[in-house]
Amino acid sequence: MHPRHAGLRAAWLGLLDEVRVGRTSVDAARARGRELFEGWYPSLAESAERYRVECLHCHGVEGGGDGPSAQFIEPRPRDFRHGVFKYTALTQPSRPRREDLLRTLTEGLNGTSMPSFARLSLAERHGLADLVRLLAIRGEVERRLAGAFADEGEIDDDAIAEETADLYERWRSTEDKVVVAESEMPPVTPELIARGAALFRDTTKGNCSSCHGENGAGDGVAAWKVGLDGRREAAYLDAWGRPILPRDLRHGILRGGSRPIDVYRRIWSGIPGTPMPALGTAKGPDGEPVLSSADVWSLVHFVQSLARSVPEPSGQAER
Repeated sequence: MHPRHAGLRAAWLGLLDEVRVGRTSVDAARARGRELFEGWYPSLAESAERYRVECLHCHGVEGGGDGPSAQFIEPRPRDFRHGVFKYTALTQPSRPRREDLLRTLTEGLNGTSMPSFARLSLAERHGLADLVRLLAIRGEVERRLAGAFADEGEIDDDAIAEETADLYERWRSTEDKVVVAESEMPPVTPELIARGAALFRDTTKGNCSSCHGENGAGDGVAAWKVGLDGRREAAYLDAWGRPILPRDLRHGILRGGSRPIDVYRRIWSGIPGTPMPALGTAKGPDGEPVLSSADVWSLVHFVQSLARSVPEPSGQAER
């Protein structure tokens, strides 16, 4: 088998040359090519080159979301250096699992400029996940060290190794944080949708309407404020310092996925880096959970029902 970290392209060209000069048969080259393809895994240098070609123009050289195309894209590409990733299957705050990164790479993010990279081999997508993790860890280490230097005026000799080890452990120990529904998803019924609608609007329960609006149009009163210039503007900033508005749920464009379990996880654990709270772990004044797992499923059914009742376009462009 070709060495593990050799580039596939170079290896395949070598096989073609062997066939061309008669050093190996076509059948033997095919067998070796299959073995090479199934066993190859990109080196970090090869993944960095793939990142340069596929990702850098949006996410930037250091993963800061500041590539040359970023200024023309809304929402802006993710800045990996904060270690905050919105769409995972985990309780927050948690660093994503490899499966979470691979899902984003494979499926893209609906409603954004993040495309699917399913055309790449699985090994290449794994390699890109490796590089994203490297950029995120390096970025977080640098941010921590910069903060320590600002506070203390110096950086301890062992600080880099200590911070890197701490962050690597946070990335490694995520498997036990996967959000698994505490109850099975009930079948969709008008009664459950009505129950979800009531929870959606109840200020002591879901209270979703305060941001998403009574009918899920993203126009809730809590989402807006009056700026210094007297104009209405977004009330919240995300973790990257940019204004953020609630999703208009009527269009069914759910960036973290539209499967019922995806919606369940967004409601249960919130969306890291945004004002979207974790309702599944919220407690009331009496210390009891605000919502049960069954309540969350009712909200899931209601949210998904909103996308089935989108009004006809009025001809007026949405902001």
